[in-house]
Amino acid sequence: MFIDSQLSGQILEVVGVAGFLFYMLSYTLLQLGKISGQCYTYTLLNMLAASLVLISLFNQFNLASALIQISWIAISIVGVFRLRFSGRKRRKRKRLRMINYQKPFQN
Repeated sequence: MFIDSQLSGQILEVVGVAGFLFYMLSYTLLQLGKISGQCYTYTLLNMLAASLVLISLFNQFNLASALIQISWIAISIVGVFRLRFSGRKRRKRKRLRMINYQKPFQN
């Protein structure tokens, strides 16, 4: 029984470290200009990182850290929806601009 709980604690610690690595990866890519703060990649990497860190808290719970991770996940979900629906609006506006700027053929 002790071995199982010790092993599960180690697994949760590895999950937490993976979450940390995803946080560092997303922020590094952002700062290097490889991704934008307004793209799915950045948002989803942060959501994955927060989820992994939250899972790791099952081993040693910390309320403040849990609240931070839950907030990060919620904000990321809002960001995904915003990206999803703002993309539709941008494409629609772009199509309308193209229609408005097309000049009829003149002789």
